[in-house]
Amino acid sequence: MKCIRFVGLVMLTLLVLRLPDIAAGGSFLRGAKAGNPARLGIFSWQKNNASNEALREEMLGVLVSKGITEVYQTLDVKTAPSFIRRARELGIDVYMLAGKPEWGMDSGAKKMRGEVARAARLMEETGKSGLAGLMLDVEPYLTSVYKKNRQNAMDRFSEAMRNTYAYAREMGVPLIICIPHFYDVIGFDEELKELIEEGSDAVAVMNYDKSDEIGQIDMEMELSMRAGKRLIHIYELQRPGLHDLTERNTYYPDGLPAVWDSQDKLSDQFGYEGLSFALHDYTALRELMKGE
Repeated sequence: MKCIRFVGLVMLTLLVLRLPDIAAGGSFLRGAKAGNPARLGIFSWQKNNASNEALREEMLGVLVSKGITEVYQTLDVKTAPSFIRRARELGIDVYMLAGKPEWGMDSGAKKMRGEVARAARLMEETGKSGLAGLMLDVEPYLTSVYKKNRQNAMDRFSEAMRNTYAYAREMGVPLIICIPHFYDVIGFDEELKELIEEGSDAVAVMNYDKSDEIGQIDMEMELSMRAGKRLIHIYELQRPGLHDLTERNTYYPDGLPAVWDSQDKLSDQFGYEGLSFALHDYTALRELMKGE
């Protein structure tokens, strides 16, 4: 995920379930069984994991073996329907994965609205139990606009996401957005509130700092719970050294048992059925599995 390039800088400067609409504009994500509140997802950035039949079967087999029940996958238009149908046969929900930092600087959200329309067409083509929705990874802090004027960049991003979410609701496309854990830390509390309440059905939080996982998502959890929306806590699995990652940012040195322990602690701490988890990413997971 592109955000990891920014984690080091920030450190230096400092199962989809349907939730009740307890707030206006509440989430309308596909439901998960009540007995499985802590669903597990995974990011897959390589298109050939979905478009190549052999790689597709290999990946889906890994996901089933690890109890992963949803995948955020970049998709090829021609092969997406067959991938989605095969994943659903195995009980795995598929979200279309897309996003570039500069998309968030267009307050009119032309590119993001285009992805919503693309997801809507896929949802229509694959039917009620087909594509589950859209996951957008749009990170404004990686843009030149942000480097020049942080507030201007975040204002534009917030407006773009609210625009995109309004269109997604109109089109019937459930929308998840990736956010880092540090927006409140660097002074963007109000923008964080807008993103959760008015800009998405759910947030996937890149909580890539093992030192205080609970404290770092306190505000995100409070806002999500208040809005009746889902929060996906993401674990980084890529090896230290990639994209400026250190051992503090990734579970690569600790292995999957440490991820499961953290998942249990977060679930116990917050006691919120809207909390679920995800791994970043499939390539890193396969590398970790070789050492098991």
